[in-house]
Amino acid sequence: MRTKIVLSVIFAFYMLLIYRVYDLSIKSNEKYNKLSLQNREKEILIPPVRGVIYDKNGKPIAYNELRFDIALKPHLKDKELHDAINELEKTLNDINATKLLEIYKKENSPYNHKPIVLVKYVSEDKIYKVQPFLSLDDNIIITPSYLRKYPYKDVLSNVLGYVSKATVKDLQRNKTIELTQISGKRGIEKYYDNILQGTPGEKTVIVNAKNEILKEIAYKKPVSHSLKLSIDTQLQSMIYNMLKKQNKKGAVVVMRTNGEILALVTYPSYDNNLFVKGIDYKTWHKLLHDIYHPLLNKPVSGLYPPGSTVKPAEGLIAAASGKWNPWKKIDCPGYIEIGNRKFRDWKPSGHGMTDLVKAIKRSVDTYYYQLGLKIGINYLASHLKKMGFGHKTGIDLPNEKAGIVPDKEWKIRKYHQPWFIGETLNAVIGQGYFLATPLQVAVDTALIASGKLPKPFVVEYIDNNKTKPVLKDVLTKREKRYLGLVRRGMWAVCNAPGGTATRHITTKVTIAGKTGTAQVYSIPQEVKKRKREDELAYFHRSHAWLTTFGPYRHPQVVVTVLIEHGGHGGSAAGGIVSKIYDFLVNKGFIKIK
Repeated sequence: MRTKIVLSVIFAFYMLLIYRVYDLSIKSNEKYNKLSLQNREKEILIPPVRGVIYDKNGKPIAYNELRFDIALKPHLKDKELHDAINELEKTLNDINATKLLEIYKKENSPYNHKPIVLVKYVSEDKIYKVQPFLSLDDNIIITPSYLRKYPYKDVLSNVLGYVSKATVKDLQRNKTIELTQISGKRGIEKYYDNILQGTPGEKTVIVNAKNEILKEIAYKKPVSHSLKLSIDTQLQSMIYNMLKKQNKKGAVVVMRTNGEILALVTYPSYDNNLFVKGIDYKTWHKLLHDIYHPLLNKPVSGLYPPGSTVKPAEGLIAAASGKWNPWKKIDCPGYIEIGNRKFRDWKPSGHGMTDLVKAIKRSVDTYYYQLGLKIGINYLASHLKKMGFGHKTGIDLPNEKAGIVPDKEWKIRKYHQPWFIGETLNAVIGQGYFLATPLQVAVDTALIASGKLPKPFVVEYIDNNKTKPVLKDVLTKREKRYLGLVRRGMWAVCNAPGGTATRHITTKVTIAGKTGTAQVYSIPQEVKKRKREDELAYFHRSHAWLTTFGPYRHPQVVVTVLIEHGGHGGSAAGGIVSKIYDFLVNKGFIKIK
């Protein structure tokens, strides 16, 4: 019996052993065969070429110029490394071997199996001359790359922005950036970066144990996406060069009443090509500390007191409130007194009996002081916000500022202080805490011109997909009834005798508008006779505004100009506005009926 048990155990052991041999040699063969096939198949992602950006007429305004990068294989032995770098130094002449060696050692690690790029953006002409020599060394790898080019430089840099080397944060945001190693930093390049990056391609290859490619078995090409802007580069260039010639710093917005941006100009600006390869510290420091702020996209991110450009909107709000009679003439002296402080009109002798149309035409401060006291700051502020002020317009550009429409609650939140009556008087003439961007002023002007609040946009097409304008119906029926009256006042600004811009407007089309003079420093109470703007130091001069729409009867376009420290809106900006409208008529942007 004991012998049978021992034999049974031995038999069971051998049967288990035979089964295990069968499992390993036969049954698992198919499984491991499949795994071996998977191990020799490799998927390689192919970086897409960054999308081209075109202007309204199809001109490329941001494109890619073919260049080449020179890299070395990783994990090279000391002799191989020094031989390769010596060959690069001998062939390329203008490189620093010590610096290349530092880059290689910094990037080389046991975990890095990718070629290490040492020289970037070598031109086609140069690479064709040196390639025959460099190709003799198997450790040197030459690969095609692309250098972003901006042919219009400072004329369009505030709109386009630029690309440069991606940061760690960029790499985490978009996996495609891991392949391209560049990302958009400002303007369109930043706002639409995910689209412009494109979609990577993919190829499946068979490799051997040394990771050498033996065969390509599948290929999917990368996809690039292009953008077409609504910007007309001829118009943009004309405006930029006009400001440059006249040495007038500031911002210009040219926009259809549906929100389509035709020109968005900042002067002075910067050459965005400087950033693509990496800007040197000295140039960057100079741009960053320039007192005229060339890096700031002034139409979108510049905050200024809007001055009298808010008066048409406030007149509309007051007329529709039921608390203010826009036809009634009221006495408007040279100042009104609150407590022991005098709030002056720009005209020391005053304007006499004034109604709303005259108040807009002559920009009568004391009329609006009285209007503000009657209507109240909170009521005015809440309605100004729905008319485009105090919040972002939603334009498809980064870093847009919201501005400030002050009221009692805002001051408590900001300063933990009560609101004073004098602050209402400052606010109603677009001064004090009130801040707006030129784009907000343009959007508000479009609302008065068309009755609808537009959402401005710069990109007209993404590939073949057209942007649909967004127009909000924000005005009440009562407010719409008074639009004609406000427009009549704005017509008088540019056309009637005594209008604040009439002497400076010479256009082929009848336009309407509003001037503005926004003080940048306060005038002491004891000063009774003010200096002329041209007598003041440059940075003490007021900002000059002129915002317009045209044609008057059938509004199609808004033109808003801000001249920093330009003095009076009509004289500083009237000539510029006139030339812009003449261009728009000549090029068919405005159809005269």
